[in-house]
Amino acid sequence: MVPAGHRLAGAARVTLEEIAEETFVDFVAGTPARAQSDKAFAAAGLVREVAYEAGVVELITRLIGRGLGVALLPSAFIRPLAADDPELALVPVVDGPHRVEYLAWSRFARPPGRCSTS
Repeated sequence: MVPAGHRLAGAARVTLEEIAEETFVDFVAGTPARAQSDKAFAAAGLVREVAYEAGVVELITRLIGRGLGVALLPSAFIRPLAADDPELALVPVVDGPHRVEYLAWSRFARPPGRCSTS
């Protein structure tokens, strides 16, 4: 996510290397959301500057909208926020971080999506 007036707004795609020199807004250091981005840059051998930290995505998007930085955020999560905000633009990062999440439940419990009527 970048400010609407940013040089990368409207780009078809970018790489981590292309955005590494940007000023970043990110989650607080030590949180899982922040670690995912930090690991992606480290794995690519890149260093980035995180100038602003926030604990909630709404504050992150407001800082970006004010032109204070850019952020790596999951598009499915923030797409609704950006769609209604003319100050924000989404740019796909082709080599950005990926996360796999698993769901597990006990065989003794009902699987997700099946509710009892009692």
